Amino acid sequence: MRLVYRVTPRQRLIVLEHALQQMQAFAQHRWWHCEAGGVLLGRHLLDSHDVVVDEVSTPQHSDRRSRFGFFRSSKHEQVARQRWSQENSTSAYLGLWHTHPEPDPTPSGVDRRDWQQAVAGDTYEGERLFFPIVGTHCMRIWTLSRRGTFRELNLEKKNGNQETGAS
Repeated sequence: MRLVYRVTPRQRLIVLEHALQQMQAFAQHRWWHCEAGGVLLGRHLLDSHDVVVDEVSTPQHSDRRSRFGFFRSSKHEQVARQRWSQENSTSAYLGLWHTHPEPDPTPSGVDRRDWQQAVAGDTYEGERLFFPIVGTHCMRIWTLSRRGTFRELNLEKKNGNQETGAS
């Protein structure tokens, strides 16, 4: 299974099953589950505008986590750099993901400021970063471009049926 999102008329974001399972494993289904998150890792496909999320970093011991908050430690950057080296400079940093303790997640003001800082200050390929939030019933993804364009991505329809991002 994979999820395919339309980014622009010429570009898609493809989230592979492994990465999806890694994120969904931290969905906050119980009241005692804390927010979790990490970075998206993947590829910009050659001869295509498509972007593929192959894997994600998962929560680190140095992260600060609570029911309604998550602070990503610098350990995630180390994971991304290690993967870049291990994969012969083909594994790219694509964005940030985290969970929310709500069925249909929406970004908070803190989330949006964090995303703006990532787009302005992080080193990455391409025009934009991606920001999934995993809720208790679905996952939604937003993108923010270097030019400041912010919007939610929509799942592509497949055979007339929309694929689901449900957990």
